[in-house]
Amino acid sequence: MAAIRRSGGVVAFHWQGKLRDPRDEAFAKTLEQQRFRTIEKAASEEVSVGWVTPRDPTGDSFAWEDLDGGTGTWLRFRIDKKVLPKKWLQIHRDAAEKARGKKLSARERRELKDDLTEKLLPRVLPTINLVDALLFYEQKLVLLFATSKGAREAFGKLFFETFTVPLERLNPLLCGLLAGLSADEKHDLERAEPVRWPDHTAGGRPPRIRPQQNEAAEQQEAEA
Repeated sequence: MAAIRRSGGVVAFHWQGKLRDPRDEAFAKTLEQQRFRTIEKAASEEVSVGWVTPRDPTGDSFAWEDLDGGTGTWLRFRIDKKVLPKKWLQIHRDAAEKARGKKLSARERRELKDDLTEKLLPRVLPTINLVDALLFYEQKLVLLFATSKGAREAFGKLFFETFTVPLERLNPLLCGLLAGLSADEKHDLERAEPVRWPDHTAGGRPPRIRPQQNEAAEQQEAEA
């Protein structure tokens, strides 16, 4: 039985706009349109990214009830990458150079790699990475249980291709601004936030210029 990872980092995302309600069985059909497709027999270096379900990592079936994550909707996507192992390439290159008694030229190395790719890649199994996320529909929140740049970018791209809705990564300031605070509370939060995150919310106040920033501006005007 599949389980959501219980340790490690989590990345939070927010979306704006309309998204199909996960309680609708058509939600699973929407995921199925961007399901995972195998590259097991591919003869070229490839990457495949697509949705699967916790019960079926192949992507061949999308049962609506398999997406039940308790308080949220359990999303899972799969990343397969097929690459010619560098060790195999080095072994064959060393053997070719030993037989010839000299180093291969750049053109000969490319030809050797192309030949090995054609012969060996159909026999090479891709690496597999299964990544989970929990979607909270009412809060317009998604928690991705992976922190690597590759996983974040793959998830954001797949989410947009599936729902045509872009994801925005949450930071402490944006979390507060989306929490229904008053204008004064938002202003105080912006002052307390050490990083000057851009405020894209409607009605947000511009960041206050600190005294040292005023002094720097006056100095620049005097020098001009």
